[in-house]
Parts: sequence; C-alpha cells; structure tokens
Amino acid sequence: MSAIALELDENVGVLTIQRPERRNALDNDALHEFLNALELVRRSAVVGLVVTGAGDKAFCAGSDLKALAGYSPEDAEYHTHLFQRLTETLDELPCATIAAIEGACLGGGLEVALACDLRMAAETARFGFPEITVGALPTGGGTVRAPRVIGLARTREMMLFGEAIDATKALAYGLISAVCAPDAVRTVAREKASTLAARTERDAVKLLKAMLVTGAGLPAHSGQMLAYLSDVALVRSASFKKGVGDWPGAKKSS
Repeated sequence: MSAIALELDENVGVLTIQRPERRNALDNDALHEFLNALELVRRSAVVGLVVTGAGDKAFCAGSDLKALAGYSPEDAEYHTHLFQRLTETLDELPCATIAAIEGACLGGGLEVALACDLRMAAETARFGFPEITVGALPTGGGTVRAPRVIGLARTREMMLFGEAIDATKALAYGLISAVCAPDAVRTVAREKASTLAARTERDAVKLLKAMLVTGAGLPAHSGQMLAYLSDVALVRSASFKKGVGDWPGAKKSS
C-alpha cells in the first residue's frame, strides 16, 4: 500500500499519511511519496488542502526510528535533508493547508503540522518534541517555526524537556486553533477547506502565501514592495475581476 494517499476534488484536497502500523512515521520512501504528492497539489487547482494521518492513534510520529536505526550515515543525513525539503515545500505550498490532528503529533510530525497554515485537533490529541529523550534533535524546521507560533519560552520547555502536552494546553499555547470531538476533526477541517475554496480563488491564496512566508523575514519596506508587486499581479488576473464583480457591495454601487 502507498504510504501517502492524495484525494483531489476540484479545488479541495486531502492528503493522508497511510502508515498506521508505524504510527504514521515517515521513512525515506514515505518522504519521497509525500514530496511527490505535494508537487501534484502544486500543479493542481487546489485552494485548500487537509493534511492528516490514517487511524486514530497518531497524526504522525515523525521520523521512523526503526528505519533510521538501519540507515547508513549517508542515508540518515539524506533523511534529514528530505524532511527539511518536505516541511519547506509544505510551508510554501501555493494553497491554504490545514493539519487535521488525531492522536499523537510528535517530533517530526509536529514539525509537519507547524508547516501548515492552520492546525485543528481532536480533544484526545497529544503534542510534543521527544527527540531530546533519545539523543536526537528536532531538525525539520521546528526550532524556527515553533517559536514563531508559541514563543521561545514555551518552545524551550517543550524541546529541552521533551514532555508532551494535551490538546487543551496546545489550544491555550496557540499551537492549535480548534479542538474537535474525536472522529470529527477531519470532517471539520475539510469543511473549512471547502468554505475557503468557495469564497476565493487560487491566485489570491498563492500570492498571499508568498507574501506571508517570504515577507515575514524582510525589512518593512521590502515586505511592502513584495505586497505591492503581488497586488499588481493579482489585479490583472481574471480571478480578481470575477471576485470583485461578484462582491455584493460592488453590485449595489453599480
């Protein structure tokens, strides 16, 4: 069975990690499949993408430690390279991404979730960076993205002490945006993706993602220039003209 399933329904997509027997942990082959699926999304018309894991035990347990233990030093280094490529690709994907989390969301799995635009979780979900407890490090972008989401102090606590937190605390930290009943999180996430897709066009989402991801680290003037150039490109697009024309306010004033 493929490690990754991708369902594309016009402008909404669902990507599922299908390794429940390994708690949806990712080895090198699975990472390659994940990256290939994201490239398909990039070339599609998808506006909203839900990222989730099969079963109710884990969203993703991060790196497949059993596979990693058998890798050569070169393949282990390549694993880190692939994981970083995955989170960077997910972060920069030209559509809105929602992590629908059920069960354990640990280590690299939490780094995958942090690379998404929005995180929603079942009330039974758990979150953590346990790498330090096995002498490893969070190298999939978590040391950069987690402080931006929950602050440096909370990131230090989670990473240095390796203790998991529950969904209630994750919501209080701002790590997730919503807590759902068990078995409902994927449905709620898909509904949110569908609502967005019905209200906007891919061009606007793509340019806004570029502004947010790239512009966040730029000086103010450079960020504003990026926003200006993005707006210039958007107002010349057919999707902008359609969206403005369909806006109720525009019809009333015409």
